[in-house]
Amino acid sequence: MVKCVEKGDEAFLSFCDRDVFGTRIKAYFNCYSTDYDFVKFWVQTDENGTVTAAISRVDGDMTLCAENADYEELLQFVKIVGFNTIQCQRQVAQNFTDDETLWGYVVRFEQEQENRQVSLKENFELKEVYNIIKAENLTGVGDYLPWLSDTTFRINRNTAEPLVAEVDGNAAGCAMVLFRTDKAALLGAVATSPCYRGRGIAGALVTRLANGELANGRRTELLCKNDSIVNFYKSIGFTVKDEWSLITDGTKLF
Repeated sequence: MVKCVEKGDEAFLSFCDRDVFGTRIKAYFNCYSTDYDFVKFWVQTDENGTVTAAISRVDGDMTLCAENADYEELLQFVKIVGFNTIQCQRQVAQNFTDDETLWGYVVRFEQEQENRQVSLKENFELKEVYNIIKAENLTGVGDYLPWLSDTTFRINRNTAEPLVAEVDGNAAGCAMVLFRTDKAALLGAVATSPCYRGRGIAGALVTRLANGELANGRRTELLCKNDSIVNFYKSIGFTVKDEWSLITDGTKLF
């Protein structure tokens, strides 16, 4: 059975601790709860009341965390409520479609590394971060004003944190804790302005963020595409743990 999540649903929140997709859902829930129309949360339970899936939808972008779920029910559910995208474990996505749009690896930071030298820009505008990641064509980066509103909201509630590198007074690169809970952190928005590439800026920013999250006892993960970028993350202390997939509204579902 799929139903709306209510405030204080500890079983839902505990279920979200299991993987990187749950980290995103739980961070959104900790920020927005059930108070806003543009954010929705659902939970699927089996006949014994055990949680088998957690779902969030923010402005049409859905995240799904599932294990031993009724995937036929979930498939019918997402068709009914609609979506722009669904992000989930690749194995879960294969229950919905064989028309794969985009997939990649979940990598995890498991051992602290030596912080690399990088100059941080202290007084930066979020517009600078947006300009860098937008130029990089990172997945999921939409229009500026919705991005700014959501990012600012989450930063103010300590579920997101950006870092910006500075070179000659300019914003040269960025990385972010995109979603943070008490148990885990999802990093992303890793990008370097073209004229500053090749200086190790991205690696230095990611390592600094990952060291901080790991030191505070959080499982620290990142999603990367299924291309050579995975070798970059392996080189700075990440290990491949899982695979993710992105289903778009143009994908043919079963």
